[in-house]
Amino acid sequence: MNLSIIIPAYNEEKRVKATLDHLIEKFNKSCEILIVSESTDKTNTIILKFSETEPFVKLVTSTKRLGKGGAFKKGFESTRGNTVLLLDSDLPVLISDVEKVISSIGKVDVAVGSREVEDTKILVYPPLIRVFAGKVFSKLFNLLFDLHVKDTQCGCKAFKREVLENVLPAVESNGFEFDAELLFRCKKMGYTIKEVPVNWSYKPDSKLNLFKDTISMGKGVLKLWLKTYVAMQKS
Repeated sequence: MNLSIIIPAYNEEKRVKATLDHLIEKFNKSCEILIVSESTDKTNTIILKFSETEPFVKLVTSTKRLGKGGAFKKGFESTRGNTVLLLDSDLPVLISDVEKVISSIGKVDVAVGSREVEDTKILVYPPLIRVFAGKVFSKLFNLLFDLHVKDTQCGCKAFKREVLENVLPAVESNGFEFDAELLFRCKKMGYTIKEVPVNWSYKPDSKLNLFKDTISMGKGVLKLWLKTYVAMQKS
């Protein structure tokens, strides 16, 4: 098994079928697809229906809210692939760009789909307040942690398996700030990171609560920075 795709999902009955249709058409049996679901709607039923005919589509469930990071960590425990892809359930990038991100692994350790580098195209724009909040978060994180990744939050990231085996135990975040901390830990351990331009579309029905989750992300980032700063002072 060369590729494992992990999709955190919370009440995605409106979108998960289309996402799985695209992934199965492109990758067929050359991968395993794990959907880590905390859902209370029909999401799990839809996934199980796929599993009946496509056994490489697997449902991993949780009775409690794990958050995006917690779901990815739980899903990784069940993977076998040499390359592991973290993908948002709404499939925000073109499937050809998903393939492009995956194919970058080998040349680099971590490949990040990016909306902020040359040759990127935004096909459907989100509300301006979301654009502003995303840019502020990425710039703040880069300023505090010297990360040099312009887009930390795009929902398409690929990793060598060994990277995650070494890095994930150190990642404390489980919420939406998880992506940024994961990339920071990768860089801190010396792994190479490349941003890959993608064609990206905003999808409605996002599970991100702009006000509540932005505050939560900010608190998480500041907590991580303080802990990192204290550790640096001690060393």
